[in-house]
Amino acid sequence: MRANGTATANSTKDLVKEISVLKAQLKKLSTSIEKDAGGALGEIQAKSKEAIDEVLETAQAFIDDYSDSARETTKALLNKSAELRDEATETLIETVKARPIATLATVIGIGFLAGYLCRRS
Repeated sequence: MRANGTATANSTKDLVKEISVLKAQLKKLSTSIEKDAGGALGEIQAKSKEAIDEVLETAQAFIDDYSDSARETTKALLNKSAELRDEATETLIETVKARPIATLATVIGIGFLAGYLCRRS
């Protein structure tokens, strides 16, 4: 019986030693995985930052191009409207100079019609 008790004690000690060795190996494995995961996470962060920076640069270039185009279009429209205004003014002046009596009669007729319509309502 004694021999059986000693064998059990030795096998228990062996089991405890093996469990301790396994714990140490698991700690090493855990540390290794954390390092690998940390490196992978850092790499993902770096690539994400690069992608975001590239998208921002592209968007800024698009906005710059669009604003330049809009500025040029606005400038062209302003120039065209100024030309049309000047042409209309010149045409009106030429018409008044060419037919002053007809112009005066037209203005009097429009005034009479406006007065009649305003008085009526």
